[in-house]
Amino acid sequence: MLMRRLALALALVVLPAAAAAQGADTTLDRDVLPRDVAQEVVRLYNTPSTARTVGAFALPAGRVVSGDVAVLEGPVTIAGHVSGTVLAVNADVSLAPSARIDGDLLVVGGTVRGQSLAYVGGEIRIYRDRLRYTRDGERIVADSAGQGGESWWRRFEPRRTASGSKIQVASAGAYNRVEGLPVNLGPQMYRDFGDGSARLDAYVVLRTASSFRDGANDVGHNLRGELRLGNGRGVLVGASAYDLVSPVESWQLSTLETGLAAGLFRRDYRDYFGQRGERVEAGLFDGQRATFTLSYADEHWSPRRARNAWTLFRPNAPWRANPVFDDAHLRLLNATLRLDTRSDVDNPWAGWYVLADLEHGSGRMDALGPSTEPRAYPAGRAARYDRGFLDVRRYNRISRHAQLNLRLVTGGWLGGDPLPLERRLSVDGYGALPGFEFRTPRGGDDVATCTAGAGPPGYPAQCDRIALAQVEYRSELHVRLFDWAGDDWVIPHLNADGAWVLFMDAGRGWMVGDSSAPMTYSRGVIPDFATFRTDIGAGLDFDVLGLYVAKPLSNGGLPARLFVRLQHRF
Repeated sequence: MLMRRLALALALVVLPAAAAAQGADTTLDRDVLPRDVAQEVVRLYNTPSTARTVGAFALPAGRVVSGDVAVLEGPVTIAGHVSGTVLAVNADVSLAPSARIDGDLLVVGGTVRGQSLAYVGGEIRIYRDRLRYTRDGERIVADSAGQGGESWWRRFEPRRTASGSKIQVASAGAYNRVEGLPVNLGPQMYRDFGDGSARLDAYVVLRTASSFRDGANDVGHNLRGELRLGNGRGVLVGASAYDLVSPVESWQLSTLETGLAAGLFRRDYRDYFGQRGERVEAGLFDGQRATFTLSYADEHWSPRRARNAWTLFRPNAPWRANPVFDDAHLRLLNATLRLDTRSDVDNPWAGWYVLADLEHGSGRMDALGPSTEPRAYPAGRAARYDRGFLDVRRYNRISRHAQLNLRLVTGGWLGGDPLPLERRLSVDGYGALPGFEFRTPRGGDDVATCTAGAGPPGYPAQCDRIALAQVEYRSELHVRLFDWAGDDWVIPHLNADGAWVLFMDAGRGWMVGDSSAPMTYSRGVIPDFATFRTDIGAGLDFDVLGLYVAKPLSNGGLPARLFVRLQHRF
């Protein structure tokens, strides 16, 4: 029994990490440096007054370098004083406590260690994407392939490709009370042919809670092919066929966080439905900075029940019921824009992240799940609806050690018939309003889930529309969980710079229709801010682990809540 628990805990951590490392989510793995940053790097490196060096560079304590310093293909170790800006190109940087940089520190294609203890008078900007370049004497020229275009003669130069195939065994999503651990098993083929790339995934989806039980016929599939034409910028086309168990809302907590909460502590912070169908899509991309796609899908949605999925702790506690969602056959047309100019995906200091999606759905509703508000679809014709969703985040560095970050999430019904339950929204949970308990009856009207009274089993999201605003102030702690030992500071080892965080959240959901009904407003009306739920909180964030406490403001009688995050709040 002990070995079984340890094996499950290991799988919950290792398989999601393996999926990310193998490119399961390309939005987390940019490979093209932003064009404006590449131009800035080249301009600074090629400036005649810049002191340039290639290869390892070390500045001992007590030494002073006047002016700007640029290092190509480091590593860079600084314990002395640089009176200007330091540029590290495709190099990692280590700063000793005695290091002093009067200007900026700009790092592309590398990481920085020691910035919380050293002195940097200007900005610190870190881009993990490497600069693609060629040497022209002492100067460098940015490779246009890394900026969305490529000279025709460079297409015939030999280059390293990432073509190949392998058998993939990785998590297909979060551990949950419906599937247990879903696992992708099958071949993955990828080819980079210079002017573009092609990828084909053909997976069987095994569900540990049901696929291996006697008499169960619960094995899914996920087949996907994609062709990209262009280096840096270009067009893409793709097609897929799938039989998956999908979350209703996935924008609040990450897959890793929800999976660990479910697999370890028997707390599932998502709801799920069966999603089977086919999809085709076409779009434009600009590296990993921006993608715009148009897709058409023919899908069958079906309710799924919670199973007694095994967990490491609290194995005898009951799972929260998985809500009974609608049974529907729908055709979906989506226009989706993703924009990401963040300086770093995991630990951004500046930039924008935008996700915008418009969906038009049409088809038939074969069976309706229970809901607080009765829903009636016109007899004799197909149901049709329009829905939008917008997630906008802005990261702002306001001083050398502090930043102010903002987030706005809004979306929901735009027109047509009532939304299916699978497309309803809420602002309930640790990723939205952490000062309030998740999915518990609170008595009266619940503006977080738009539920009146006890609500349907599982307490599902039922809001036609939501609005959520989040703001946080972050400042470095100058404390690390791990650091160098003694004077041997140049040896790399695990460390995490800490930050203290102050935050405030405000949000609510509402229904659209007859304004005389509870929690319901006319189509063009936004509820008064006084009706929003608000909370305030503080915490310590060490990148891989954050400890927070949040206190409700709109309901001062509720106690403060302590919670843990495994990544930044947003």
